[in-house]
Amino acid sequence: GDGGGGPTRDHLEYIRREGDLEGVPKFRMAAPIDFFREQEARGWPQVRYTGELYFQAHRGTYTSQARTKALNQRSEFALREAELWGATAGILKDFEFPIADWDAAWKTLLLNQFHDILPGSSIHRVYEEAEAQLAGVIDTADAVAADARRQLVDKPEGLTVFNSLSWDRREVIELPEGMAGLLDNRGECVPVQVTDGRKYAEIDVPPCGWAEYLPAKPKNDGNTIHAEGKTLENDFFRIEFNEFGEITSLFDKFEERELAAGPCNRMRMYQDIPSAFDAWDVDSMYKLKPVALEEKAEITVLAAGPLFGQLEIRRRLNHSETVQRVTLRRDSRRVDFQTEIDWQERHKLLKVSFPVDYHVRDALHEIQFGYLPRPTHRSQQFDQDRFEVCNQKWTALAEPGRGFAVLNDCKYGVDVLDDTISLTLLKSALAPDMTADRGKQVFTYAFTFWNTPFIESDLVRQGYELNVPVHVQEGGCGTRSLFSLDKANIILETVKPPEDGRKGGLVVRLYEALGTGTRATLYTSLPVRFAYQTDMLEKVQAGIELVEGKLILDFRPFEIKTLRLCVNEES
Repeated sequence: GDGGGGPTRDHLEYIRREGDLEGVPKFRMAAPIDFFREQEARGWPQVRYTGELYFQAHRGTYTSQARTKALNQRSEFALREAELWGATAGILKDFEFPIADWDAAWKTLLLNQFHDILPGSSIHRVYEEAEAQLAGVIDTADAVAADARRQLVDKPEGLTVFNSLSWDRREVIELPEGMAGLLDNRGECVPVQVTDGRKYAEIDVPPCGWAEYLPAKPKNDGNTIHAEGKTLENDFFRIEFNEFGEITSLFDKFEERELAAGPCNRMRMYQDIPSAFDAWDVDSMYKLKPVALEEKAEITVLAAGPLFGQLEIRRRLNHSETVQRVTLRRDSRRVDFQTEIDWQERHKLLKVSFPVDYHVRDALHEIQFGYLPRPTHRSQQFDQDRFEVCNQKWTALAEPGRGFAVLNDCKYGVDVLDDTISLTLLKSALAPDMTADRGKQVFTYAFTFWNTPFIESDLVRQGYELNVPVHVQEGGCGTRSLFSLDKANIILETVKPPEDGRKGGLVVRLYEALGTGTRATLYTSLPVRFAYQTDMLEKVQAGIELVEGKLILDFRPFEIKTLRLCVNEES
């Protein structure tokens, strides 16, 4: 890429000469904050644009160089995990958080978010270096998080499961070798499933905290997941697949309603030869050039037990081979598609589509700290231009009392037309990198549905849970929640050491996720004595009343709040 650039000496000379030149608009050099302060004093213009500033080009940058994008997403979550456990272990166990390593890791991640690296529009050598650097960021973050969790564990017996998200979670973990079952803190055995010689247990973990489990005999609840032939079924719904690995029926057993409006999990491949910029663009006419995918899939039942059922789908897609493990857990409305593709295409675009029986004018696309509604139709020119848009962890169709969403762990490009969500999986440009995306690709996408108003759905939480696993540490330290919230639409995104490096303090960042004003209570079990609201640069703005570990916070729709919590006056 060109790297952008700032003003040169010539530019500064032009400013000096033309600052008060007849016939040329008057101007002066100033900091951006001066512009905004002057506008504030004068009053902002009455006519403003409200809505998305959609760039009508470079839609391929949501997808190109998928491995780098996946490593970027995993780096962000790995650093989040390291910050939370490192900062809290510093409060509870005097853990020495490695500030220099942390700072270097964040700078490496941000460097690789440069506008020609992360978008996928650089030469081959760039991605060799970027992937190595991002893998190093993940290794650094994982090591810090693991060291912090080890310090929090203070007994040799048992197993401790850590959850960095701010709500209770029920998850399935693989048990260490030699451990047959688990006993929870109520003295009850947890359900266990044995699949392919491996033992799995279903555990509960409190918000932003950990739960201790002791070794026990296995508890088997019988097969609650039906997995047979081309069918997966639990208490909520039944899924039927065809010979291509596509879902032909998605039946909601509670509502007695068919959700599929056509084959779901349908792989679609198109010729992708942009008229101008290969890696940058996806042209609007690509759907007129489909590639036939006629080879049938080989479908195998891998697991059917009390905790989860799993099918394996092997299929050839043109010149590429794909293996999917489709997992359905008991008591879950989410189905995960763990996907591995040996991608050997040139100038092809791969999408997976989910046509469903939901009818809405706007789809909801998650962005950072909120979501954007975008039309599901193409009735206006502006909407026709938005034939490919970006999302973070999910895109949803939400009717007043129910909804459906497609989630992902590293796929940013998506399109929604009428009742069909199509997630863009891979692209295969030849310029500026002739080998872009060739080879092994690993990712997970999922779908979920709900039968409540959107504001009461667990969609945002499901998006996080797909991307943020719980972590298992041998040894015990009781069961404890460090932070929790009483409102599901308030997300605790970050817990980190303060930027000024002062010990005994934490910075906590929260946001309102569903677009509704909310009064929420943040609870903490940490020995916090003082609480302050700050700006994003962590400059204190006001004190917050703290009563017995409770802080009452008022959020505007999609508001982000940053707090500083101190265990002593010096922090």
